[in-house]
Amino acid sequence: MDCQKGLDGVVVDQTKISSTANAHLTYVGYPIEEIASATFEEVVFLLWYKQLPDQQKLKKFRQQLVNKMILPAETIRLLLYIAKEPQHPMSILRTTTSLLGTTNDVEHDEPPKILSKMLTAIAAIIRIRDNEPLIDVDPQLSVVENFLYMITGKRPSSELTRMFSTVMILHADHEFNASTFTARVVASTLSDYYSCLTAAVCALKGPLHGGANERVFEMLQEIKNQQLDPVEYIKDRLAQKRKIMGFGHRIYKNGDPRAFILKKIAQKLAVETNNQAYYQIQQQLADYMLKKYKLHPNVDYYTALIYHCIGLKKETYTMIFAACRTVGWLAHIMEQRQENILIRPSSEYVGPQNRHYKI
Repeated sequence: MDCQKGLDGVVVDQTKISSTANAHLTYVGYPIEEIASATFEEVVFLLWYKQLPDQQKLKKFRQQLVNKMILPAETIRLLLYIAKEPQHPMSILRTTTSLLGTTNDVEHDEPPKILSKMLTAIAAIIRIRDNEPLIDVDPQLSVVENFLYMITGKRPSSELTRMFSTVMILHADHEFNASTFTARVVASTLSDYYSCLTAAVCALKGPLHGGANERVFEMLQEIKNQQLDPVEYIKDRLAQKRKIMGFGHRIYKNGDPRAFILKKIAQKLAVETNNQAYYQIQQQLADYMLKKYKLHPNVDYYTALIYHCIGLKKETYTMIFAACRTVGWLAHIMEQRQENILIRPSSEYVGPQNRHYKI
């Protein structure tokens, strides 16, 4: 029996949501290089309903999402208690996602309401951990504007909103990645949305998946704060057999298309926020890794610097990833529910044989 470790290259199902075929990322047929310029709400609508909305539908959908960005009082009360616990913020988000499934109408909650509440909950966790007051949603702002406003306490400029909208779109979906597949497995049992999302958050928490962006910034900080030579730093880590986060991708051997777009945003924000030193370190590392090992930066590499420039602490980076990826998770949960087929793969037993227990 052939066995592909990590299911590498194994097609486990069909999807109409996104594709990485031939190392080109598309959302419902649209190249990521083009759809990244759309609004966040347009892309959410596209991934969920497989078509772009007209202006009337877009306005109605945007208002629907914004109107739902309010947490129940019971959720807030419990968040104020658990969000300050010393665990990693992703552990808090895991518990919070499950909590949303107990303080909301689980049987009747639909994706628009669930996405909105996930965004608000993530913003609330960040504010509470920073000892800052929670920010109420502003019905006059878009989803991305509100998300940034509720995180930072500042109304974002149109330029920052546009750039962060692109960041959120680029992270919205990526075929059957680990967390998405996890969500689909749970969805195949006909479990509720919040259970599926809780499982997805657990998968995203790992450093080989969503947690990589945090590790990238830890590396940049270490190099900058200790005034180390970036190339020598890489050589030393590789000599110690340690993984360099932010480089290489199982699918994109010639470069992650999302990273090409994010690089421009990172460069611009670095200049505007006086973080050029970090960007210069990134360029030195990227040049060396490409020249020496033919490895390109992936989506986590420049995201780490972007989040720092916005003012986020590195411990919260993966939660922001979760906020974006909730869009795709929900799309896949809906698609899997429509299939109504339990995901139950087989395994090949390779353990001891012919053992007997003597009574």
